[in-house]
Amino acid sequence: MRHQLDDLTDDVEELREFERIAGVLAAGPLSATDDPPADLWDRIAAAVDADSARTGAGASTPATVTSLADRRGTDDDRRRTARAGRLVLAAAAAVLVVVALGAVLFQRASGGGTELVASSDLALLAGGGSARAELVRSDDDTVLRVDLSGLTPAERSDFFELWLLDPANGNPQPLAKFEQSDGVVEVVLPPGLSTSEFPVVDISEELDDGDASHSGKSILRGELA
Repeated sequence: MRHQLDDLTDDVEELREFERIAGVLAAGPLSATDDPPADLWDRIAAAVDADSARTGAGASTPATVTSLADRRGTDDDRRRTARAGRLVLAAAAAVLVVVALGAVLFQRASGGGTELVASSDLALLAGGGSARAELVRSDDDTVLRVDLSGLTPAERSDFFELWLLDPANGNPQPLAKFEQSDGVVEVVLPPGLSTSEFPVVDISEELDDGDASHSGKSILRGELA
């Protein structure tokens, strides 16, 4: 009880008066003849006013309180923003890598580093099929590429052979023997063999009879230009 009364006032006299009243109340209900002191309520009112004054004088403006949820939300937003920035940078870097890789692959697929010098769609002379010849320079080499489709001999043969001819007197120059009827045949021209002197591309059907000369049986022929 004394501890609870101490919370009401610091004045010794008031504290004693409160203790007296508390003792009376503890003894039983007040009778109609038990009147409190005339100035009791004035003292209580004065004590309450004094306590309110002390509380008001010593009070300070409370600091703004940010809830933990709000703080966490703000921190999460900052982390999400930073993470989004890193993702954007990573995506941009990935795009650059893909573009660079695509450029390299495109260059390789399109024969990057090569120069088309001349070409010719070969005319069908016998048998069947079609072919296109392209002369390209790659680094220090000159390459003849022939793209074949459905090549078929007119007579029985063991293989096909690719030649370069002089249009004035023939003089065929052998380049390669092959058996395929579709796909690409590539030959690096030997040093000293000039397509200015031998511009005609010829494909013949040949027998494996030990004779290395041209059979005279051409299937396709065309002049590079």
